[in-house]
Amino acid sequence: MDEIFRRGMAAWDALNAFRLERNRCKRYVFGYQWDDCIEVDGRRMKEKEFIWEQGQSPLKNNILRRVLRNVVGVYRSGYKVPDVKAASASGANLRRLRRLRQRIFTENRMEQLAPRLLEEFLISGLAVVRLGRRPLRDAGAGLTDVRILPVTPDNFFFHSDGYDPRGLDVDMLGEKHSVSYAALVAMMGRSIDDLRRLEAIYPMQNATGAPCHVSEIWYKETNVEAFVHDRDRGCLRKMPLRRALRHEKRGCRVVCAASSAWRCRWYADDGSLLRDDGLHATHPYVWKAYPFLDGEVHSYVNDIIDQQRYVNHLITLYDFIMKSSAKGVLLFPDESMPRDMTLQDIADEWSKFNGVIPYRAQPGIPLPTQVSGNAANIGITELLKIEMQMFEDISGVSPTLQGKLENTAASGTLFAQQNQAAMTSLLDVVSSFHEFIAMVADCSAALPDAVDCKNLAVKSIF
Repeated sequence: MDEIFRRGMAAWDALNAFRLERNRCKRYVFGYQWDDCIEVDGRRMKEKEFIWEQGQSPLKNNILRRVLRNVVGVYRSGYKVPDVKAASASGANLRRLRRLRQRIFTENRMEQLAPRLLEEFLISGLAVVRLGRRPLRDAGAGLTDVRILPVTPDNFFFHSDGYDPRGLDVDMLGEKHSVSYAALVAMMGRSIDDLRRLEAIYPMQNATGAPCHVSEIWYKETNVEAFVHDRDRGCLRKMPLRRALRHEKRGCRVVCAASSAWRCRWYADDGSLLRDDGLHATHPYVWKAYPFLDGEVHSYVNDIIDQQRYVNHLITLYDFIMKSSAKGVLLFPDESMPRDMTLQDIADEWSKFNGVIPYRAQPGIPLPTQVSGNAANIGITELLKIEMQMFEDISGVSPTLQGKLENTAASGTLFAQQNQAAMTSLLDVVSSFHEFIAMVADCSAALPDAVDCKNLAVKSIF
């Protein structure tokens, strides 16, 4: 196991807590809101299992999904291709870049992909895409050959010791792939020796057709080059630093220059190096983490999960109290029981809208009466109203943002002002996502200008 693979796996393990949080947020958004594990009397079980053991049904009111639909809807209503920064281009070049961006986004159907990426960004706090070129078999599919491929954060990792919220100090990142053995051979098998090596590393996958797990690791490599100026011979030569220092002792002038580049390596799960793609100008990923404070990722949904849980607990408790309250119970004294009827006969007759029940009235014996009790008012309704208000305040999705008019007599201008004020609480997370889409536009528009596809790390994979 070499040092690069060890560092890559350490970066992968460091994001275990993030992946667990992402999966929990995803469960809550899509309705699995009673699947958190709890411990009861030394037994570990899901919350819904504990409620079932109490003879009740776990109820939920999925507010999270509605909140996300509103935020994504607001984004869709104002979707547009990010414009070129005026400082980076002008005149004919500016118009060319605008047309190029528009074509790339249209051919990759970004109007459909961007809302899904925003949904992922809200759920997990991390949005990732991979830029590449279409393979030769897809040539001619569009005016450009640039592909924008979404990457699930569950398979993505990066070196998380960085402190720059823009992620500029991250010097290692990568992705874990699960591919078929045939696809792996097509990519890695360049000779008979390569095929034999793959068979030795993935014997079970070759025999059973199970997916092969491959780690793609990109890391920044710094190289120091020395230039020696030999005054006597009048020449300038590049050579290793150690050798250049010997020339310096002879009176030659030595100048050192450091250069950084990205290197890509492919590894099997056991640490075997499958392929080294060499140095590249950059890596193929565009990613944005929110808020990326001290290298940590915290999602928008995670901030409002506690309110969703409390709402579910309140409505489940209210349902339990309602079921426990007496509703239309008939109290029928035994002494008044007719001789030719049983309690079941009385119950059947009682359920009819025109039923008649004969009874024997006796002195001192109470008449048959119906008991109907209301649920105890312990303030659940008020708590639900407070919790829903807190949900709107924390999430930033107010009734105005949902298109609800609190005052039907209000003017359109006032409604627009209220809507703009409601967007202020969402401005940070939505603006962060806009920055991500702008980075995708900048990087994807730079690909067609590349002469050497390999040096820009945009090769198609699998």
